[in-house]
Amino acid sequence: MWIDQKFVVIEKILKDENGSLLDLGSRDQILKKFLPEKIVYTGVDISENKDTNNIIFDLNKNFNFDNESFDFITALDVVEHLDDPKTFLKECLRVTKKKVFINLPNISYYASRFHFFLKGNLGSKYHFSGDNKDDRHKWFTNFYLVKNFFEKNSVNFEIKTVIKQRNKLKPLFYLEEKLAKFFPNLFSWSFLITINKN
Repeated sequence: MWIDQKFVVIEKILKDENGSLLDLGSRDQILKKFLPEKIVYTGVDISENKDTNNIIFDLNKNFNFDNESFDFITALDVVEHLDDPKTFLKECLRVTKKKVFINLPNISYYASRFHFFLKGNLGSKYHFSGDNKDDRHKWFTNFYLVKNFFEKNSVNFEIKTVIKQRNKLKPLFYLEEKLAKFFPNLFSWSFLITINKN
């Protein structure tokens, strides 16, 4: 089974941690499988999933949680769908005690550029239907835009590159991993931002 590298990166970061984690936009709760047993998991999503016990609410609204009620917060491939990322980030920082993890896609990834060149679109997440309920990205994110956003809206953060693994030969994966260190805007599939509360 193919697993997105962002889960593996978070697994390594949290392997020796304990406490509580709020997974925003948890959908089918894949992240839960990568967490140590000492972390108490809570999933939140906008829609019901018969196989999970997610709390249901719209992440475009203020969170219904007390200040510092979770040690860790994750929002993996969520923020690019939201109307107001600044307010969302403030809410995450209000609710966490320790760290926030946000994963954002890189639309400047070289394969996305080829896709646009050959097919004239950026894929199913960027389309113009006029339907506000479509599952689409509202924000164009790349390394420079992501870095600029967090520099303006957060104090203590780190950006890790996440490499695409699906349908890829291992040598190409490792080559991209090396190149992403020097050219993150071209060779990183997505970016994992870690924000330290203190």
